[in-house]
Amino acid sequence: MKKILCIGSVTTDVIVTPADSIPTPGTLRYVNSITTHVGGCASNAAIDMAKIGVPVALSCKVGCDSFGDFVKKTASEAGVDVKGVLQDPSVSTTVSIVCVSSTGERSFLYNPGSTSAFVKEDITPDVYDDCDIVFVAGINLLSSFDGKPCAEFMAEMQAKGKYTVADTAWDSEGIWLPKVKDVIPHLDLFMPSIDEAIKISGKETPDEIADFFFELGAKNVIIKVGKDGAFICEGGKARYTLPTYRKIKPKDSTGAGDSFCAGFLSGLACGWDYERSGRFANAVGTHCIMEIGASTGIKSMDEILHFMEVTPLE
Repeated sequence: MKKILCIGSVTTDVIVTPADSIPTPGTLRYVNSITTHVGGCASNAAIDMAKIGVPVALSCKVGCDSFGDFVKKTASEAGVDVKGVLQDPSVSTTVSIVCVSSTGERSFLYNPGSTSAFVKEDITPDVYDDCDIVFVAGINLLSSFDGKPCAEFMAEMQAKGKYTVADTAWDSEGIWLPKVKDVIPHLDLFMPSIDEAIKISGKETPDEIADFFFELGAKNVIIKVGKDGAFICEGGKARYTLPTYRKIKPKDSTGAGDSFCAGFLSGLACGWDYERSGRFANAVGTHCIMEIGASTGIKSMDEILHFMEVTPLE
């Protein structure tokens, strides 16, 4: 089985549910739960893959604080190779306050901290040498790595024969395309969510978006289309949408896109084709939304495959 390296954003998520509105100043409101989890695109995906049973390493930056210790300990206990998790005393660990509404939708209060300080030089050869797939997770949040540094790194990884993959996060700065344009030509697979893909490309339909990314040089494109599943576009092949398990009501959609990526890359690590990997990825994403927290609901590969056998899509 191939080993995967996850690079990029990592947070400690403090999840509040339900949080349908913020109390007015000077008042207090009860909620059902406040829990702490490891979050962030790269750490979510890495922990998910480890729980699935795929060899995975994590490269990111955290602070020398209790949140950073929590991230490293949690990832390690899940089975992630954490030698690439750098603790930097000059920064604080990135933290998100995740407000989960009564319908399962999320909004965030975000302190960028260590994620914005992550740089290309933080990724050392001992971290990536034994990895076959290199996945940059959370482009648009990596202020010091986005753009040219990321493009240079992914070009280097392709030259070493590694399979390069990236996804994106929401760009609160509103810059969008300039942060990814140089990176896309060095990607074997680009898989943003539909909302982010629309912002990056300026296009509306998945077909138009895929064409835009292919013109920029992506070799393959997957667009995550939420409750509708995933739009799969292999270079030079027919395009198709893989439906997901729409009848399962979400408890919390935190990390759903990251878990899809984790499931898809787990399939590639096993040598599966895009269609089989995509169907598995949808099932992993469904497990994510069944529990509170980005990785809480993720099961082993055998358990998820069994779920796929016994659970109808519609």
